[in-house]
Amino acid sequence: MWTQNLTNLNYLLAGFYPFKSDALAVATRAGLNILNIAFHDKPVTNWFYIIEEAMREDRIDHLIRAALADYPDDVRLKAALDGLLTGVISDVVLDNPSDWKSSAAQDDTYEKIIGKESTLLDIAYLEKGLQCAASVVRIVLANGATGSGFLTNDNFIITNNHVIGSEKEAEQSTIQFNFQRNAAGLDLPMEEYSLDPENGFYTSPKEKHDWTIIKLKGDANAKWGALQVATNTISKNKRVSIIQHPNGLYKQIALHHNYVRYVDDNVIQYLTDTLPGSSGSPVFDDEWKLIALHHSGGNIREPNTKRIAFRNEGIHINQIFEGMRINGLLS
Repeated sequence: MWTQNLTNLNYLLAGFYPFKSDALAVATRAGLNILNIAFHDKPVTNWFYIIEEAMREDRIDHLIRAALADYPDDVRLKAALDGLLTGVISDVVLDNPSDWKSSAAQDDTYEKIIGKESTLLDIAYLEKGLQCAASVVRIVLANGATGSGFLTNDNFIITNNHVIGSEKEAEQSTIQFNFQRNAAGLDLPMEEYSLDPENGFYTSPKEKHDWTIIKLKGDANAKWGALQVATNTISKNKRVSIIQHPNGLYKQIALHHNYVRYVDDNVIQYLTDTLPGSSGSPVFDDEWKLIALHHSGGNIREPNTKRIAFRNEGIHINQIFEGMRINGLLS
């Protein structure tokens, strides 16, 4: 039976071995019948098939030991093997996928906090998320391509430089609020605005910090609110959520498997799902404060290391704040 712990192992191994050639070598060292494995270009999918075959052959332990041969000091792999050998792997659902718990506390209570920390949230968490979602927009370019963005104070739209990189592109783009469905699956009334780059256009090249801030025509703040840009901090293994328009579709939110994997002063890397069209989306911490501007994903390098990991990445909100400060955009 596939469990959450196997999902955690899946993502862990996909991060260690994102390329098929490396994954093939590990599967071979584990003694798996590689002819039964449908190797795939996407690392997470690739490792799903490898782990599935390891389960059929009852060789999950061999697979973990093969990875430990390359990463002998990795505590997550050691904990995964320990959890497997103690026989509790199928019963443990992790709050933090960095930790593979090998046993659960036993007591006489009927209710328990399962992971290392409580995942219980005040119901107002959902209400606050919906309030933030009102300020998230779909951006439609002149060529029909789409991106995401959000409204901040003084009717400025923030997105990526690689979504809108020039004043000409801004003039030809359309900003759409409320492009989403209600609980009944019906389209909500959408409102469109134009951009006003002559009265405000600021950008940082995609090779640097990949942000663009553009004045909006009209007073969208009066109806659609604003997301507050302020300095913020977040640490590895914290959760982040992204409200976005993936593939230019109706507004969506990614809430599962949302763990931060790397943080520095410039970027934040996380496991939260996105798709093309999500560029320019706001990334929130668990208090609905902005912590990043999403801009890329895939097999990306972890800064200051040689490690290639399958992750998504956002520009740290502190870099956006600094850009606004330099250009006199902070109220």
